Amino acid sequence: MYRLHITHLKTAAGNCGDTTGYAIAKRTGLTESHVSKLLNRRSKPLVETLLVFKRTYGGTVDDFIEETEVAA
Repeated sequence: MYRLHITHLKTAAGNCGDTTGYAIAKRTGLTESHVSKLLNRRSKPLVETLLVFKRTYGGTVDDFIEETEVAA
């Protein structure tokens, strides 16, 4: 199972001065509601969202996803 790598997103965003969900939303063009849902794990990012993060903050799409263990 995969999910947003929140720590990496916050680090990459923070390097650009974006320390809040609002700032991330403003810089990326995503809605503040969507960013909030992602940061609070109420939503999983679509590929398009990962591409926005990659384009905005650099790195690769893989940097913004992490694998989680599947409960047995």
